Amino acid sequence: MNRPENHLKTAMLMLFYDKIKCNDCGWNMNRIAIYLNQHIDGVVYSAPNVLEHYSTDRSLLKFHPRIVAIPANTNDIRRLVKFSNQLAAKKISLPITVRGAGYSKTGSSIGNGLIISTEKLNHIREIDVRQRLIRVQSGVTLGELKKTLGVHGLDLPVSGDPHETIGGLIAKNAAASVNTEPKTITDFVEEAEIVLSDSSLIQTKNLGQWGLKKKLEQKNLEGEIYRQIREIISKQSETVVKIALTTQNRSGYSGIKSVQNKRNFNILPLFCGSEGTLGIITEVILRVEPVFESPKWFAIPCLDGKDFSRVAQLLKKLKFTDIEVYDAALFNQAESTGKKLGFYRRAPEDGYLIVANAKDDARRDRRNKFRKLKKALAAKNKLIIEDVKNAHDFIAVNENLLAFLNDAGASFFLPLVDGTYIPEEHQVEFLRGLQLMSEKFKLKLAVYGSVDFNTFTVRPSFSPATSEGRKALITFLRKYLRLVEHCNGYPCGDAPEGRFLAMFMRPSEDTETLALYGKIKEVFDPYDILNPGLKQEVEPRNVLRHFRTDYNGGVNTVK
Repeated sequence: MNRPENHLKTAMLMLFYDKIKCNDCGWNMNRIAIYLNQHIDGVVYSAPNVLEHYSTDRSLLKFHPRIVAIPANTNDIRRLVKFSNQLAAKKISLPITVRGAGYSKTGSSIGNGLIISTEKLNHIREIDVRQRLIRVQSGVTLGELKKTLGVHGLDLPVSGDPHETIGGLIAKNAAASVNTEPKTITDFVEEAEIVLSDSSLIQTKNLGQWGLKKKLEQKNLEGEIYRQIREIISKQSETVVKIALTTQNRSGYSGIKSVQNKRNFNILPLFCGSEGTLGIITEVILRVEPVFESPKWFAIPCLDGKDFSRVAQLLKKLKFTDIEVYDAALFNQAESTGKKLGFYRRAPEDGYLIVANAKDDARRDRRNKFRKLKKALAAKNKLIIEDVKNAHDFIAVNENLLAFLNDAGASFFLPLVDGTYIPEEHQVEFLRGLQLMSEKFKLKLAVYGSVDFNTFTVRPSFSPATSEGRKALITFLRKYLRLVEHCNGYPCGDAPEGRFLAMFMRPSEDTETLALYGKIKEVFDPYDILNPGLKQEVEPRNVLRHFRTDYNGGVNTVK
């Protein structure tokens, strides 16, 4: 019988061969898939139809993987990572991309190597209602988590599509939805179980001086990571401080700013927003919060950008939550799809609709807020509070937006720049700049966003089927990013840069920051097997070569 290392040697040689006939299943299977299926409890595929299914996400890009693995447990992931790592040591490339629900709009859940899907790691392990903690696998969806927590009167206040996985939300460092001060899912992760690039399994949490000392003494990759990251923070403190000043910028490995404080050391923030380039999160312990009293929604129509800015600042001052803004044109145009909002129809094209929430524990506090709001609002701003008659209109706001986004005819409202951060003092200028761009390019722009986090999503309508359409798209994006820079904003205010946006952003990053991010990647992933092509090694020609010529199947989502 062959030894395990001989199996690996044979598999590495077979990586360069085509396919063989698999008598058991009746269709062609890659020899690497056969080898891996013998060593994991899950399933590995190389069938063309499976590879096609995993070749796209919600982004504009398409990468055909060579193999798709659906592991059944953490040990499967470790074996897959070890296999890729050993291949890399022999200078044979089989890079790994981790995929949750495939909802990434940045292209971070697709790749041309081995796709590891976490769809079977979907178990909720335990709930501690008293301490408000829940332990889940990374493949659990946000919707399933919220449903389970709701039974106990608890909630994870994180913004995202219900189909997105917890691992995916951590990978993009999703925003928290109920806080009046900017927070992300990082603030709710107590501990995490992570597979490193050498297949070792670690647990991350806040470490005091004694705990950090023990980690620094370890003679393995984990110990090396702690030593190197501590040295980076010490020797490049000025660059780390500069990163910390850009609080709303989620590009690169901006979590480095939160690794060390006066009392604790925790490498977990580096994984949040890393898009699977530093390690594979398999399980987490999340801190959750009690559910507020039934929310009370309200809406305020605004005539223009200046009016919107004034009302938005007022709502923040009064500490309302879940404040969202929508371009009024969205609802006017959505009427062509049969969707209508009873309380907000035939609005001016350059107007905006603000929808917010009042969900204080004490009803008295809620009444006081509304009293102050009514007193401060201008006569032209009508306050529309949820009641029995208009309750459905508030539920239908996002339905109207989705109907509009997914009914563009031959064109598509493409997810190019979701979640751009624009500081309050430049938002009027930004919105005016968008209007001018819309007029210049003669296209419709779907604009909506979060007032809580000062982020705006801009969905331009383009047809990627023609070369002219793709060139116009690239031209638009470059001008848009210049507008964002002029307004002192960041394109990655709501999610990291991914594959597509990174090729436009990287040239504008300063060399010290890029060098620091490159060192972090090298420390965690010496052989560069975890989702290469993001963050640092962005090649525009390679990215554009994988541009999709259509967006069929890429149904738009709001979050």
